[in-house]
Amino acid sequence: MATTGRSPQLLGFLLCFSSFAFFVVLSQGEVPSAPVSPSNVTDQFTFLSFKFLVTKNPHNVLSNWNSNISFCDWTGVSCGCGSQRVVALNLSKKALECTLSPYNSNLSFLQVLDLSTDSFHGQLLVDFSRLPLLENLIKSKNNFEGLIPQTVSHCHRLQVLSATENEFYESIPEFLGSLLELKHINLYGNRLTGTIPVTFSNLSKLELLNIGQNHMHRKIPSDLGSITHLTFFSVEMNNLTGTLPDSLFNLSALQTLSFTTNPLTGHLPKDAGHFLPNLQQLYAGTNNFDGPLPASFSNATRLQLLTAESNQFSGQIPLELGSLTQLKYIYLWGNMLTNAHGSRELTILTSFTKCRMLQKVHLSQNLLNGTLPVSIGNLTTNLWKLVLSSNLIE
Repeated sequence: MATTGRSPQLLGFLLCFSSFAFFVVLSQGEVPSAPVSPSNVTDQFTFLSFKFLVTKNPHNVLSNWNSNISFCDWTGVSCGCGSQRVVALNLSKKALECTLSPYNSNLSFLQVLDLSTDSFHGQLLVDFSRLPLLENLIKSKNNFEGLIPQTVSHCHRLQVLSATENEFYESIPEFLGSLLELKHINLYGNRLTGTIPVTFSNLSKLELLNIGQNHMHRKIPSDLGSITHLTFFSVEMNNLTGTLPDSLFNLSALQTLSFTTNPLTGHLPKDAGHFLPNLQQLYAGTNNFDGPLPASFSNATRLQLLTAESNQFSGQIPLELGSLTQLKYIYLWGNMLTNAHGSRELTILTSFTKCRMLQKVHLSQNLLNGTLPVSIGNLTTNLWKLVLSSNLIE
């Protein structure tokens, strides 16, 4: 069967030959760029080796990757001032198809590696221990597979690790908790399994932690409640079990909190909203939570979205939610929620008349009864969807 791939033997020969030819060209002075040091040669040869492995380049974005132009002027390449060493490689959204070779480990001054939204595939063969200055490693939306390389543990300056929507599998490595400069960890949409590393609690600078849409299981570690700078936390669409640790609701910097679509159980803490002054989005839907919906969510005064659909919440919908003046979306369908005790009207709708930014209210499939209040006419004109079906409304 015909194949478009190159054999390892041929690849090795051609890389060696191109290296030899490249040095011959340099020795003959045919490169009209700045004087080339051995270190510059290493960077340039690394890129030429990389280009050789590219199998699809539909927009011809690498057309200027040749020895007639200084590699610092090549598409996607940035060099440091004075040193003429490569500090950034940004090939995001170039529609390139390629594998990465060990030669990419030679860029010892590299600080930013952005390969997002391309068609890179295969395992990450880069020896990250040879990239000690790396700060941003972004390889989202590709087809990388295998394990997250152990050599990443040597990147002690790493601040951003983004590997969303790839095919990485097995467990999240514990060593990530030793990279104390990390601010963003985004591993959304892979095939990762195992438990959430407790070592994440060491990352005092962490602001974003997204491990949604994987196959993580067991409990969410309560130690994560010590990451005080966390503004975004998502473990949605996993197989996490047990109850939510109360400590998560003490993370006062949180703006987005999502644990939707897991088999989590138990009650939400009664004071869940007391210490979340910056919370804007809370996703709690499609779990197995029961008990009352905490009225304390009314203390999260910046809340714009609250989803708690498809659970087993019971009791009345807290009228206090009507004080959330920035609320836009509330989804509480598919529970066992009731109207206020002793009232013959849906008083929650009267309460919502104070939410002037409200756009969607979905309360279907509950145990709401009584009549619609006259005040329903006072709901904001921004509201374009109100769903009350499958209740006991007269």
